[in-house]
Amino acid sequence: MNWMSLLAIIAAGALAWLIFRIIRGRPDQFSKENLSKSFYTMGILGLMLIVFVAFLVLLLKAG
Repeated sequence: MNWMSLLAIIAAGALAWLIFRIIRGRPDQFSKENLSKSFYTMGILGLMLIVFVAFLVLLLKAG
């Protein structure tokens, strides 16, 4: 095991601990209503990204 592997394992453990503390401190962040709003927003943003990339591809083909 080299140093990079050891550092990656330590960083993953620290990140998991941090996420656990955040979730335990504010469990209302993961309510059904908040997740529903988040998924709706991410869906709209995803569709906008698809349209933007399609527009860029059309510009490349035209040029």
